[in-house]
Amino acid sequence: MITGLDEVVLALSDPEIAESGGAHNQKGIEFQKNWAIVKMFSLKEQGSLDFLFLFEAVQDVAILDSSFKPTTIEVFQVKKKDRNEWTWASLTNLHVPDDPLKGPKGKSKKIKPLAGVSESPVGKLFTALAGFKHMNGSARFISNAGCDLKLAAGGNAATSLPVPLSDLPAHFTDLLQSALDSVQKTGHARSDLAHVLLEKVDIPVDDAQTYTIGIVHKFLDSVSPKHAGQARSFVESLLAKLGPLGAKTAKATTIEEMKSRHGFSSEQLNNALGDLQQTPDIDAYFNEWLQELKGSLTFWEAAQIRIAFTGIYTRKLFATPLPSDVEIAECCDIWLAANPVTTNTSLQSMFEGGVMHLGTAFPKIKKVELQAYFLLKAIEKCVDLS
Repeated sequence: MITGLDEVVLALSDPEIAESGGAHNQKGIEFQKNWAIVKMFSLKEQGSLDFLFLFEAVQDVAILDSSFKPTTIEVFQVKKKDRNEWTWASLTNLHVPDDPLKGPKGKSKKIKPLAGVSESPVGKLFTALAGFKHMNGSARFISNAGCDLKLAAGGNAATSLPVPLSDLPAHFTDLLQSALDSVQKTGHARSDLAHVLLEKVDIPVDDAQTYTIGIVHKFLDSVSPKHAGQARSFVESLLAKLGPLGAKTAKATTIEEMKSRHGFSSEQLNNALGDLQQTPDIDAYFNEWLQELKGSLTFWEAAQIRIAFTGIYTRKLFATPLPSDVEIAECCDIWLAANPVTTNTSLQSMFEGGVMHLGTAFPKIKKVELQAYFLLKAIEKCVDLS
């Protein structure tokens, strides 16, 4: 008996269904991956317990409702657009049909071949759906830009919630249905326009990651407030894991190969969140330690240390350290190794001794910066992150 996963593996060998990869520029890739992370957290908030995302396998992204026994598949074209909205022609490769209630406009228009729909974004989604007979299928065209299409009931798809193609005026749906019927393979069920939706998302293409960090921060703040401050590093880690998926050109021929080369599951996301729970929150420790030291610091000193700490820690997270960052960090490590922390160690004495040592080694560096450097390295040492 063919399972849903078997069916997806078989689809990977069909060039009309499978995505070959490499169709996006870097900005497009970032948009796609960030959208996927936002979608994952949306599914979690909706209570989904199991899912499997496939990248560059079946179209840009496909989502199965289970990693083991899927019964539904949702296929996505995820496209960024820098200017203007999507038009009927760019979505379907078809001409704009005349409204029968208004009659033809001006001189006769050039009629495009119906077969052109097969190479269009919408046509590719329908072709992909037609390849699955053992799972319920639906599809969406996702973009940061709206689709400038009038709806039969009034309004415009560019300013609406996700809308199915079946909501377009009859002269558009009739033309699209005829085009899809003309390229349909024998034995496939007739294309259902209600199963493909158009959706505009708010993710900005020029700074998709910042938007994603905000979504993840909100989620973490609701389930694990102490770790919300690690949203940026967590998103960076997820993007690094998603990056290679779908990049290999060799076709997977088994379920495990498909999962390994293209897949990211709810289990993997939950494991990453579990690892985060075990990771000490550097920001939380810093706030606690600074509060403990407030008796020996003025308000302005504490504020300046906080600013310096943020800059140093941000450069560390993005792996963009300054030469001085490396040198001062090494000096901190040497001092901390020579002055091991014990249960009797006073934070105040350790802080003063370490900063004094750094001040002697780096006399041209501002004291508040040295204090921030030392606190970061001391915290990492105490929570065993180094």
